[in-house]
Amino acid sequence: MNGSSKRWQMAIMASLVVLIVLQVWTMIQSDRLYLQLNRIADSLSGVTMTSSQSDETKQAMEGDEGDWLIWRLSAEPATLNELHASAGMATRWIVSGEVGGNIFETLLQYNKDTLELEPFLAESFHVSPDGLEITFTLRDDVHFSDGRPLTVDDVLFTYETIANPKVDAADLASYLTDVKEAIRVDGHTVKFLMKQPYWYSLVTLGGLPIYPKHIYQFEDPETFNKQISDPVGSGPFVFDRWDVGSQVILKRNDNYWGPRAKLDRIVYKFITNDKAAIQSMREGQIDYMRPLPDQFTELSQDTEFTKEVQCLSYWYPATGFFWIGWNQARPFFADQRVRLAMTHAIDRETICKKLLNSPDAKVPTGPFYIYGPQSNPDIKPWPFDPDRARQLLDEAGWIDTNRDGIRDKNSIAFRFKFMIVGGTYLHEQIAKLVKDQAAKIGIQVDIDPYEWSIFIQRVQERNFDAVNMAWGGTIESDPYQLWHSSQIGNHGSNYCGFNVPEADRLIEEARRTLDPTARNKLYHQFHQIIHDLQPYTFVYTRPGQRFLHGRFSNVVIHKAGLDEREWFVPARLQKY
Repeated sequence: MNGSSKRWQMAIMASLVVLIVLQVWTMIQSDRLYLQLNRIADSLSGVTMTSSQSDETKQAMEGDEGDWLIWRLSAEPATLNELHASAGMATRWIVSGEVGGNIFETLLQYNKDTLELEPFLAESFHVSPDGLEITFTLRDDVHFSDGRPLTVDDVLFTYETIANPKVDAADLASYLTDVKEAIRVDGHTVKFLMKQPYWYSLVTLGGLPIYPKHIYQFEDPETFNKQISDPVGSGPFVFDRWDVGSQVILKRNDNYWGPRAKLDRIVYKFITNDKAAIQSMREGQIDYMRPLPDQFTELSQDTEFTKEVQCLSYWYPATGFFWIGWNQARPFFADQRVRLAMTHAIDRETICKKLLNSPDAKVPTGPFYIYGPQSNPDIKPWPFDPDRARQLLDEAGWIDTNRDGIRDKNSIAFRFKFMIVGGTYLHEQIAKLVKDQAAKIGIQVDIDPYEWSIFIQRVQERNFDAVNMAWGGTIESDPYQLWHSSQIGNHGSNYCGFNVPEADRLIEEARRTLDPTARNKLYHQFHQIIHDLQPYTFVYTRPGQRFLHGRFSNVVIHKAGLDEREWFVPARLQKY
């Protein structure tokens, strides 16, 4: 009887323990769900997600160091050399992250929340009143991942490498044309002398990714041009390996001069197929990705998906814009009326609302961040108007003389190739829409897909009729690299051959104008020229959208974007 009584008491105690555990687990799950719902709601409205976070989310506890972040990239980079002209967004995601340096770091950084420039590798900086002298004083505690200290010699080496005309860095070099000389003042101080005032010089010089001279110094510039892997910098992560065709792996820099990252590794997996990427996300094979807009719209409303995944949507300056460029060296697009006709012929609102399925996407009118001071708010997008497109083509002399359904001029049929990155679903859908809508105004479009490395090579060689691409944005930008006529050749980024003396004059005058109000008036005039002449058809801009596994904490939406270096995984949720 006593034995049965004891067993009965033990059973009751066990049941109570189970009930208590279940209640605690339910509270934990409820708290996690509450946090997740608040993250989603806040992110969709662009609000920083700090007020609803628990103490665990706000601050990593002892033992929370570890785990990996598996980041999906839709394309493999051509190089991990950030100075190289072929360095695209994939390169920059890997070596720099979204808001700062993973491997390479800069003298100054934008404050993530105020968007003001602040010292970073430099402990201080000074700009003379006339803007002709810019001085940086370096911190004395910074070292590269191999233990060597970062010095003025490394800053000078980086500048001189970019400025070297035989180094393939023309896009960055375009921002240094007004630098007259770089001077080593002492072991911790470097001074740049300017030929003339240039408002963007502090941003440019302060934003150069500093390369270690002892690693990268060269006698033949071609040696540097060919150095595409094994990057070495001063950042919180170090390069581990590049499995070509598969992934790039970064490890935490345990000797980092600043606060150590919590994550052990960041793995960048190359998954070109967008549907395969979502399946990998569902199966837990990746943790972080930039979804297509329609994927985000659908899955952010899927309760099963959002149990495990944070859905983040936010406007930030780097969102950039998607564009179709018309090569003005081709007979089809030398005439402004033809380029404007193409813009009128493409239903960009349908692209935003139907193809992207993104209610927040917008049709931009020019190359500046739509919510920034450089963008002219008085300019409205050209409307979808096929009849006006036909009228413009008639005026430009493109008429279907032989009644075969395709316009022609001087015995040349209006049939052009539209170059895109192959295997990218959204680009393919946009290209099909352009093809269909162009056919309705008497133009034949042949879709011309290429793998990324070949695609970007053809773009740089100007070997295309029309092309679709996207440019990332910045808080404020100097349009010189993309639009000045000097950047048409020598691997500059004026890919479409935009050559307008008045636009050059405005770009150059704005560069010399230090007062932001006066400078932005010049940029508004430049914006109007771009709008009128349509070297690009500006297709869409949209908020940044991300999927991130729910185990990651301290995920804050800053004005500048997300900073994965802040994230950590509570020890109980760590996976790797």
